[in-house]
Amino acid sequence: LNANSALYRQIEKDFGSYEAWEKDFKATCLMRGIGWVILYKDPKNHCLQNIWINEHDTGHIAGGTPILVMDVWEHAYITEFGLDRAKYIDIFFQNINWPVVEKR
Repeated sequence: LNANSALYRQIEKDFGSYEAWEKDFKATCLMRGIGWVILYKDPKNHCLQNIWINEHDTGHIAGGTPILVMDVWEHAYITEFGLDRAKYIDIFFQNINWPVVEKR
C-alpha cells in the first residue's frame, strides 16, 4: 500500500497505524465462523471499519463502500491450505492489488 495514498492516510487516521489496521483485519478474519471480512468506508462518518459478514445479505453497513473484501468461507482456502486459515490470510495479504483497492 502506497504510504502517500489517501487510503493509507485514512487507515492511519482511523486505526492509528497501518500495522494496527492489518492486525485488526487479520484478527477479524480469524474469528470463529464462516463469511467475509470487509474493510468498509462508512457513509455517515466517513471512517473505515473492518466488518465481519456471515451472510451475503445481512450485517452490511447501510450505504457503505466496500474497500477490500476477503472470503473466509472454507471453500475459499480448504483445498489449498486445509484448515490453516492463518496461512491463507497471509497469502491473501501478499497478493492484494493495492492500486485497485486504493481506487475504491
